Amino acid sequence: MRFKTSIYVKILSAGILLTGLTACTPDPNAKASSPAQSSRSLMPADPAIKTAYIQSCYGCHSSGAGRAPRTGNIADWAPRVQKGFDVLLYNTINGIGSMPAKGMCMDCSEEDFTKLILFLAGQSD
Repeated sequence: MRFKTSIYVKILSAGILLTGLTACTPDPNAKASSPAQSSRSLMPADPAIKTAYIQSCYGCHSSGAGRAPRTGNIADWAPRVQKGFDVLLYNTINGIGSMPAKGMCMDCSEEDFTKLILFLAGQSD
């Protein structure tokens, strides 16, 4: 006998998948008292880059979720920076580890990614 997947199972599966995809969504009311506090409060000065950062990077890079290097944390970024900027840009565009391709910023240009990487790695404002 062949198993038929009910609509309820499909809906439940989709809900679980969506929950997993939003696991890194920031909680604007969260009060952090951990070392990640400074990572949570850093924001780019450029308004367009700030928007891209909040929408696509903040959720994971502010807290280190999914082993993401924390924003502005030199120790987290040092081994990555040592590989060179081209590797950082390539990994950002193509995805690496838990980070999806383009960090989910499908509208970001290569210039935007450059600014975001420099900001995240603590090498710009």
